[in-house]
Amino acid sequence: MEHFQCRRCGTCCKQPGFVYLRDGDAVRLAAHLGMDIYRFTETYCLLLDRKHLALKKNPDETCLFLGPEGCSLYPARPEQCRDYPVRWKTERSAGYCEGLKKENLSGGRGYTLG
Repeated sequence: MEHFQCRRCGTCCKQPGFVYLRDGDAVRLAAHLGMDIYRFTETYCLLLDRKHLALKKNPDETCLFLGPEGCSLYPARPEQCRDYPVRWKTERSAGYCEGLKKENLSGGRGYTLG
């Protein structure tokens, strides 16, 4: 993964699943949007299993913050998004991630989940 470069294609933002927020993510995202933390979490977050804060998503599973120009939160994006696909990915990622496709074509080693 040393040669991986995100192509900002946004395809990962269209996949089913949740973006879980880690410590500091909600505060950073709220500040980026000019909101207080309570309004941000009420408007844009879900509490899953009564302990995990995650971003809400559109009915078609796409990220609420994916627009025509890409991620509207990119400079402040959650850690889970920053870590993709270096620290995590799904088995399908190699089929849709333009950066992973480029990595594999250039002879870079693929990353697999353990």
